[in-house]
Amino acid sequence: MTVARPSVPAALPLPGELPRLLLLLLLCLPAVWADCGPPPAVPNAQPSLEGRTSFPEDTIVTYKCDESFMKIPGKRDSVICLQNSQWSDIEEFCNRSCDAPTRLNFASLKQLYITQNYFPVGTVVEYECRPGYRRDPSLLAKLTCLQNLKWSTAAEFCKKKSCPNPGEIPNGQINVPDGILFGATISFSCNTGYKLFGPTTSLCLTLDSGIQWSDPLPECREIYCPAPPQIDNGIIQGEREHYGYRQSITYLCNRGFTMIGEHSIYCTVNDDEGEWSGPPPECRATRSTPASRTTKHFHETTPDKGSGTSSGTTHLLSGYTCFTLTGLLGTLVTMGWLT
Repeated sequence: MTVARPSVPAALPLPGELPRLLLLLLLCLPAVWADCGPPPAVPNAQPSLEGRTSFPEDTIVTYKCDESFMKIPGKRDSVICLQNSQWSDIEEFCNRSCDAPTRLNFASLKQLYITQNYFPVGTVVEYECRPGYRRDPSLLAKLTCLQNLKWSTAAEFCKKKSCPNPGEIPNGQINVPDGILFGATISFSCNTGYKLFGPTTSLCLTLDSGIQWSDPLPECREIYCPAPPQIDNGIIQGEREHYGYRQSITYLCNRGFTMIGEHSIYCTVNDDEGEWSGPPPECRATRSTPASRTTKHFHETTPDKGSGTSSGTTHLLSGYTCFTLTGLLGTLVTMGWLT
């Protein structure tokens, strides 16, 4: 009699196949990944999420300080998602701070504070004088960040240095409108009759680690008129080689000539150029005096023997008319002038 063996259901795996089936089962299950969730809140700062809503392992999130707050140097400003789905620790790193220290015309921040950008309340910064200024030891060269996040008022703890006395310009002037301290400008001008050669201004500045004028003093040279004009039939009295401002010349006419115009002209200045005050005179020939057309002679004459004129009669010759003295006396009696 044959004993029938019990049949094994087709759905059951054989004993040797069980480990392989379990591995397939695990692979078929939905994958489960670590996620840290939203990053932690940090006082006075906001995370830069860039639109992300999922934060898997090794995700880094950086924070930015709120307005009017500054990052404290040396403190971390980011977190990272760890393997245990937890964010790394982070401390408060934002604090209120003054803005960059006040910029001063006469002083600059010491090198220690130039790269610093975090100035909490109570911070003190120090200054040093700029070139061209000297330190006033009676005043503090420091500023403090106050409770209102403003810097304290700066005293003028650096004073301007002075340039040396500029000196004098022969035949000119130095105009000093604002003194001779660092940064001042002086100007130069010449007296009337002189022309300036050289710079017109000079600036007090730092030069070769000292305070000096930027330009040397100019020179004022005398302005001369051109050679005086000569005239016909005349000369220049005491003529010389050069004629400066307001120096004059005098003309003389030769004998027999008369001067027409001013006998003297002088040197004047126009736009830094010398010129004569006017044109020279002229020497014209003198006209000769014409002879008189009527000549009067008075003399006695002896009557001709054959004439009918009584003896002793005196004749008057006047021009071309001859009167007898007797006739003249008779006329005067007739007119009643003689009795």
